Amino acid sequence: MFLKLIEKYEEFELFFARSLAQKLSATMRMVKTPAKEIGSLERFLTLKIKDIRVNPTPTLPGKSSVLEAAQLMKEKNISCVFVEAGEKGIVTERDIIKRVVAEGKDPKETKLSEVMSYPVVHVEEDSFLFEAIVEMASRNIRRIAVSRNGELIGTIEDKDIIAHESKNLLVLVKEIDKARDIEDLKYIYSLVDDMVLDLFTEGLKVNYIGRLISEINDKIMSKAVFFTIRDVQMEPPVPFSVMVLGSEGRREQTLKTDQDNALIYDDTYPMLDVDVEEYFDRFSKRYTEILIEIGFPPCPGNVMVSNPEWRMGITRWKERLSRWFSKPEPEYTLKLGIFFDFRNAFGSSQLVEELRNFVFSSLEGNDLFIAYMMLDAIRFKPPIGFMSRFVLESRGEHRGELDIKKGGIFPITQGVRALALKGRVRETSTLERIEELLNNGLLPPDLGSDLKEAYIYLQTLRLRSQIEKVKEGREPDNYINPDKLSKLERDLLRDSLKIVEEFQGFIERRYTAVLPK
Repeated sequence: MFLKLIEKYEEFELFFARSLAQKLSATMRMVKTPAKEIGSLERFLTLKIKDIRVNPTPTLPGKSSVLEAAQLMKEKNISCVFVEAGEKGIVTERDIIKRVVAEGKDPKETKLSEVMSYPVVHVEEDSFLFEAIVEMASRNIRRIAVSRNGELIGTIEDKDIIAHESKNLLVLVKEIDKARDIEDLKYIYSLVDDMVLDLFTEGLKVNYIGRLISEINDKIMSKAVFFTIRDVQMEPPVPFSVMVLGSEGRREQTLKTDQDNALIYDDTYPMLDVDVEEYFDRFSKRYTEILIEIGFPPCPGNVMVSNPEWRMGITRWKERLSRWFSKPEPEYTLKLGIFFDFRNAFGSSQLVEELRNFVFSSLEGNDLFIAYMMLDAIRFKPPIGFMSRFVLESRGEHRGELDIKKGGIFPITQGVRALALKGRVRETSTLERIEELLNNGLLPPDLGSDLKEAYIYLQTLRLRSQIEKVKEGREPDNYINPDKLSKLERDLLRDSLKIVEEFQGFIERRYTAVLPK
């Protein structure tokens, strides 16, 4: 009866979820029970299947061969397929080993209908997680299908549940250190999105989540460097650094975004027996391949170490930057906008700091170039119009949505980045930069304080929308639907976008008014 009431009345469910959390919190203070145990109990009692990642599972006809299924499993990196053969069945990797390979059958000739298990044991996605666990335990199975309104949509496995319960920074970092190959790193990286979902659900602030994601990414990328050196079969001949740029450089990652990285090496050494440039060409190409294998999407703009434009010695980097500084053309300011968030992810921090000092000294007094950098911050206006109504996409797949990054987050990061260059601020995080800009008087106190809160709120809405889309089996993006927000949330969104407008007005009055129209 209790479960039926929870299922039927959302208010009833929310009351008990909050009430339970409060009681457990109080109990924890009284008996000093470790928070991890309390959290596990709360999640066990309140989590539903749809609250964790369900693995999309394709369906093949019963007449398809086992070989076709195996090839599809490899391509999609999945462990089972549904089978349509009059009635629904399922074929797993273990079925292929036990019922085909071990019995000496030909995978090309054996049909899926001959080896499938049926009927498919399944639970509805609105079921509680513990119901699925009980069902799996009672039937002694490692995975269970998930349905939506009676239609099979995917599966969850025991390892998904274990991973969901065990994800935290310390566990993942230890697993990264123990990783023996790319497959190990690939599996660990696949857990990051679920960790983000957990942390966000538990109320961790989005700026802390971004730092945790970046910390894990840094560790994975560092391990990937060692695998790369192993594969090229040669130690680096000179000191070098793999630098991360963009949101990773700012430690403001949300869900999976493409890789933005660069490489710098010491080219001031005397004559060596090794062709240093050729070595780092081989190194960078293999390193990029490894990151893609792990799951880091390639950068659409090719801002990666495998691109010679983003891989060079420190002398050439200085020459390149000097050329960019000399002509504030849109192409250069765009590239510099990506580059200026650079920080060391692996290797020589000394090289990176030498490059940062060069940037600051080169831009000393170059207010014209910084003003052109600030033009990018005012290029995209916040999506609010007459009477503070939201300006939404009117057609296409994002109809009824607005791009919260383009019209809200980007103007803040770009404007703050340009001001940080003027103020010689070494921090790369947007929030830390704002704090430093307040300290040195480059931002008015009220505007700076409002800007921090607006940035956190916009990032929070963006991450929440991304999580919802991932749970629905869609690709995460930067669009949000205001109709899915409460009235209070919509009001806060309007206020945040107005603060962005105010910040853009400040930039126009103070810095870009002198530029030719």
